[in-house]
Amino acid sequence: MIKHKKVAKIGLLISAISAQWLVQADEKLAMTLNNLEPSLFAPNTVSTNQFEYGASLSPDGKKFAFVRALAQFAHSALVISNKQGDTWQTPTLLPFSGEFHDTNPYFSKDSNTFYFTSRRPVEGAAKDIFKMWQVSYDGDKFGKPELVPGKINGDHNVVYPTVHTNKDIYFSSVIKGTTGGVDLFISKFHPDGYQAPTEITELNSTASDADPEVSPDGKLLFFTSMRPGGLGHYDLHVSVKQKDGKWGKPINLGDKINSRRMDSDPILSADGNTLFFSSDKNPEVKAVNNYDELLQRQESIHNGLMNIYSVDITELNQYLRNKI
Repeated sequence: MIKHKKVAKIGLLISAISAQWLVQADEKLAMTLNNLEPSLFAPNTVSTNQFEYGASLSPDGKKFAFVRALAQFAHSALVISNKQGDTWQTPTLLPFSGEFHDTNPYFSKDSNTFYFTSRRPVEGAAKDIFKMWQVSYDGDKFGKPELVPGKINGDHNVVYPTVHTNKDIYFSSVIKGTTGGVDLFISKFHPDGYQAPTEITELNSTASDADPEVSPDGKLLFFTSMRPGGLGHYDLHVSVKQKDGKWGKPINLGDKINSRRMDSDPILSADGNTLFFSSDKNPEVKAVNNYDELLQRQESIHNGLMNIYSVDITELNQYLRNKI
């Protein structure tokens, strides 16, 4: 009987220590998320009073590709800004974009390839399907678009694909028979062509989950989701890869990054320490007193259209890696 009491006391002590550790971990996470300070990226050059989203920074940090779109995503084109010194220059249209509905640009972080999705026509394929394309890129000139080979392209839309350093492709789509509306998928690389997409079941919910981006070391996965517990729309989340190879419980990135509006399109710099994302958050909502003030609001950067933000996540990276 005495032995049982000792065992029970030890069990209670372990439980108390575990609970205390969880509280401290949650407090540390909350503090880390509260320390995040996102800011508009290149205001009045990249982030303007127009509709821009879906960014990607070249591995050398000197080129920034993103999407300029018409309202309600009616049409979009890919543009690029070059960095001279510390200043981002006026964007120009990418040479292969403009005629068709192009979106989701992505610089491969370890090769000379540029990716994007497009509704441009493909012989024998259904119309109005976003397929994934690739373009050779030598740091200065872009080649001609070609379909990404293999089974990643099909009768489904390929939405916001990102390419990991091992060449596996992560993307979102609606594919019959999977968990929710929009779900997360992976298409494994094979020299003969990409393999058929498989669902990332541990991360998908019955809500929409989209826009996956994996850290260069493969240990973190950022994505956006409309799952319960968020701030009201798409919120950015991060998941840590567990020892069993599965992705862990998603962590909402908090109200320093997320808002009641759409927060989406997470993309990392080549070193993984800067997170870029898109948002139509509008911190300057207030009444106007006359027509001139109304026009001024409409012409301002924060007029309710999507903009691109960046945030240093070095501290968050360190915290999350300590959890592995």
